[in-house]
Amino acid sequence: MDIGSISLSKNDVVRKCIGILGIRGSGKSNTAKILIEELVKERVPVTVIDPDGEYIDEISNFNGIVVNDFSKDPISLAIEHHKKMSTVDIDMSEWTEESFKFLAKYLEALWEISRFVGVDRTIVVEEAHEFIPQGKVTELSDAIVRIALRGRKRGLGLVIVSQRSAKVNKDALSESEIYFLHKVVHPADLKVYKEILPMKPKEVEEIVPKLKTGEALFYYNGEVKQIKIRKFEIPILTSLKQFETVQI
Repeated sequence: MDIGSISLSKNDVVRKCIGILGIRGSGKSNTAKILIEELVKERVPVTVIDPDGEYIDEISNFNGIVVNDFSKDPISLAIEHHKKMSTVDIDMSEWTEESFKFLAKYLEALWEISRFVGVDRTIVVEEAHEFIPQGKVTELSDAIVRIALRGRKRGLGLVIVSQRSAKVNKDALSESEIYFLHKVVHPADLKVYKEILPMKPKEVEEIVPKLKTGEALFYYNGEVKQIKIRKFEIPILTSLKQFETVQI
């Protein structure tokens, strides 16, 4: 899996909890898109919880399914998507009570069907602090945190993407085995990095705020590397001519 200045194997990533953190403009969403692209190449289906609709073009390019009609039955959709190994974008840009209830039921159904269907799947939660906030418990946050804590045995991986590191549920974030830590500057977010990294606090304070867009501290298996993530680009001709987005 070509991430940029590093490569990962499918086994490094599948069924893992992964943290991608950094302020706006640091390159964290690009990192998430690269990860999604590489997973799809490896035939690992991905479900993106997409609060701003910024992943729709990418998922469309992979012949994925965009879910934005929340009047449909979330349970039957989740079962169908998982059985067919569909890559899915759940477009949450409306931010309605209906969409949040739908998402909670969808993830609960995905959790249940994963007991019986032996398919690996990675769930990407963009703006994770909005869905699994620290100190607040909801039906939806329960469903996501459960995947972080227990998803491995059911073939479910979780990617936590957030610009507000200190606001993300610590139980979920601490389950991450891989971290891509992009630039942050706020003391509360730097504190989270200090708790994660096996580095001296002063080193974190000196290095992290100076990271450029697309650069990150990559932490895996007890080792920290400063890396550069390649830029995600959608092949325009492929996107327009060969694929058709399915709207649900």
